[in-house]
Amino acid sequence: MYSVTHPSKEQVRAYMRRREGARQAPPAPYEIRRQLACSLADVSPATLAAQGWQLSADMARLSMLMTITWLMDGGIAHRKN
Repeated sequence: MYSVTHPSKEQVRAYMRRREGARQAPPAPYEIRRQLACSLADVSPATLAAQGWQLSADMARLSMLMTITWLMDGGIAHRKN
């Protein structure tokens, strides 16, 4: 799996301004990426697994908070002693 780093909008706009005056075909995609310092980084399976676990923990936390909110807002009828 690969992770892509994208150039900022300002970098792309500056590149397009430089290219406006050129009377030649656009360069190959890899050359454009090189000029804009855009790269593909290899992502290890361990990194993907860690991100998956983080997402699972976040989803569990969200479901717990939603359940507590539902219970506090009267989701279950309360009995008075």
